[in-house]
Amino acid sequence: MAQDILKTLEDRGIDVPEHHVDMLVNQWAAFQKLRATVNQEELADYDIGLTHVPGGDGK
Repeated sequence: MAQDILKTLEDRGIDVPEHHVDMLVNQWAAFQKLRATVNQEELADYDIGLTHVPGGDGK
């Protein structure tokens, strides 16, 4: 899974520092779990975005 995430980011020109890889993999797994809990048909008309802010959002 980590390689898939890194390849996708690389294809988009995003360089991921090695020390952020585990964090991204964990966030992706959590997102996939969350996504499995919702009714996909109701979300068909919505866009979902996932952002990563290294070190958190400062809050």
